[in-house]
Amino acid sequence: MLKKKAAVASVSALAMLGLVAGAQVASATAMRHGAAKKATVTIRFTWWGDPVRNKVYNGVIQAFEKKYPNIIVNAEPTSWSDYWTKLSVQMAGGNAPDVIGMHQFYVTDYAKRGQLLDLTPYVKDGTINLHDFPKAVQDSGKVNGKLVMIAQGVTMSGQVYNKTLFQQMGVPLPKLNWTWDDFIKEATALKQAFTAHGMGNDHWGADDESGAMQPVFNYFVRQRGKNLFTKDGKLGFTFSDLKAWFTMWDNLRKKGVIPDAATAAQNSTASREQSLFVQGKVGITAIPANQIYLYQTDMPNQTLGLVGEPMLGNKSGAFVEGAYLAVPKSSKHPKEAATFINFFINDPNAGKIFKIEQGMPGSVKIDKIVKPLLTPTQQQEVAFIDNRLKLAGVAPNPPKGYSEVATLFTQTAQAIAFGQKSIDQACNDFLKQAEQILGK
Repeated sequence: MLKKKAAVASVSALAMLGLVAGAQVASATAMRHGAAKKATVTIRFTWWGDPVRNKVYNGVIQAFEKKYPNIIVNAEPTSWSDYWTKLSVQMAGGNAPDVIGMHQFYVTDYAKRGQLLDLTPYVKDGTINLHDFPKAVQDSGKVNGKLVMIAQGVTMSGQVYNKTLFQQMGVPLPKLNWTWDDFIKEATALKQAFTAHGMGNDHWGADDESGAMQPVFNYFVRQRGKNLFTKDGKLGFTFSDLKAWFTMWDNLRKKGVIPDAATAAQNSTASREQSLFVQGKVGITAIPANQIYLYQTDMPNQTLGLVGEPMLGNKSGAFVEGAYLAVPKSSKHPKEAATFINFFINDPNAGKIFKIEQGMPGSVKIDKIVKPLLTPTQQQEVAFIDNRLKLAGVAPNPPKGYSEVATLFTQTAQAIAFGQKSIDQACNDFLKQAEQILGK
């Protein structure tokens, strides 16, 4: 009898153990299912870049997914030349990625259409921490008082020159604070040196920047005491400003100092690696300062230098630029998108990976972490930005319709270059059409 009771007790105990074990398995399974359910939260992230830059961004994404395993980030990089066209279509269709690379030249178009999320609530609830961001950097992401984008990096525009090429041709190097007269003189001298060496047919002193409304023409206009646009969204420059600009470049083109129209048009759509500058056929070109290391990587046998945009007398016209992160209102996962942005701008590991890919970090704390890790070329960039920031002012955000006006500006420059319009006609046509665009 005792044996029978013991046997029954043993069976009961085993049954209880089975129930407990089963409950534990069920609990573990439920936990896995819960984790799996969270892991299905997938956000999309797009930026402009090339294979070198894409590798950096993907490194940040991998670090984020390691820290936040329940959020998957699908990368959608696009080249700069195609980025804004593609994004405008996505935004209009309501299917833009959850996190988008944004730029101050284009933000107003989207913000004034109500297509960008105000990130202020996510700052207030602590999802995004901007405590280490200077007020000026925070404010640079606002449009009409709403925080619609947050800085990835702060940069300045400049002119990169091929120091090796200048020295080989025996031409004096550009100086940091040079003028438009200096630019014309030195680009012309380089072209003459190319010609003397039998290279004049396919080598030029400088790139054709006549169609670059941003940033070069903006500098030119600001040096004349104006802005591209007024605060109420109208053109801020006149016929005389426009004519002076196009005349300067037309004279350089006629002298062969800059490429002919066909070559310049082809170069404007070429990848950085295939550009005339990287191929050693042009000595000077305009770039955001944060890109100099990319050019130096492409040109390992050349030494590059970086100087400011040419000045008008002692007037620089400089203004702070940068690359930003934003969230479209169409995002179905704004909280996760905000979490990703916070990681991108504040996490030390993200900072060590990203360094100064888009300029100096917006966070003072991350900036201090990053600086000791920089290469000599990147140190050159930081020194340049620090120097230019001392001269920089504030440029109004472009109004709604800017993208269309900028395209018209490029088309106007090309019409002059190809001889399709006189400078006067081109300027008058541009002013009339631009005002129509801005008046929509």
